Amino acid sequence: MDYDLAVRSVLTWAKQNENVRAVVLTGSAAAHSEHPLSDRDIELYVLITEPLENDDSWWLDLGDVLAVERLENGDDQPTRLVYYVGGKLDFTLVDVADAAGEYDRPFQVLLDKDGLTASFSLRAYEPERPDQEQFDECCNWASAAALMAAKAIVRDEPWSAITRDADLKSELLRMIEWDHNIRYGTSRDVRYLGTRMRQWMDVDIQARLDRCWAMFGDSSGQALIATLALFQELADRVASETNLGGFHHAAVRKEVDRILNANRNVAD
Repeated sequence: MDYDLAVRSVLTWAKQNENVRAVVLTGSAAAHSEHPLSDRDIELYVLITEPLENDDSWWLDLGDVLAVERLENGDDQPTRLVYYVGGKLDFTLVDVADAAGEYDRPFQVLLDKDGLTASFSLRAYEPERPDQEQFDECCNWASAAALMAAKAIVRDEPWSAITRDADLKSELLRMIEWDHNIRYGTSRDVRYLGTRMRQWMDVDIQARLDRCWAMFGDSSGQALIATLALFQELADRVASETNLGGFHHAAVRKEVDRILNANRNVAD
C-alpha cells in the first residue's frame, strides 16, 4: 500500500464531505518514527458518526481489503481497523462535540475546516502507575487465570489452557508496564500492548519471558510456574515502590502446585 497516496485520497474525500470537519494523523507516523510495517492512524472529526459507521465506501476503495475490525473504543468512538494488501489504516470517528483537544502522543493536523484543532495540544507524558484498586484487580485476574490454566493442563484441555494462559500473560504485561513506569518514569516510552518492547523493556525481564511460554504438554506447567514467579516478583516490587497493600501470591502458588501435581485423570 502506498500510504502517502492513501492519506491523500482520504483528504480529498474528507474535503468534499460536509460531515467531516477535521482530519488528524496520530501514532508513529505523526511522530516520524514509523517502521516500514507501521499502520497509519487517522482520526476523523465529524458532525455525526452514524453515516460513516453504516457506509463502508469511504475506506473500501483505498486498497484491496483483506479484513476489517469494527470496534467501539473506550470513549464510544467507532473505530475501523482496515487491513489492506500491503498495509493497514486505523480510522477513529470522533464527534466534534466530544473533541477533547489533548493528546498524549504526537499528532499532526491534516485538515481543519473550522479551526476546531486550534486549541489541540500535546499534554505532558505521565507514565501510568496503579492505585490499590487497579493493583488488586490485576493480581486477582492473574491468579484466577493461573488457577484455571493449571486445571486445564491437568485435564489435558489444551484450548482452555492456552486461553487462560493468554489472560495471565495480559496481566503480566500490565504489571511489567507499571514496574517500568515506576522505576524509569518518563525516561522510557512504555508502549501499549508491548509494542516496541525490545526498546523499553529490561533485558533481564525479556530473558525471563523466554521461559514463560511452552508448547502444550509436559513443559506447560513449568512455563506456568515461571510466569507466576515473574508476576509475583514484579507485583511485590510495584507494591513496595507505591506503598500499596500486597497480595497473597504464596497461597496462589501453593494451590497451583497442588493442582499441577494432581492425578491427570481426575477432574473436578
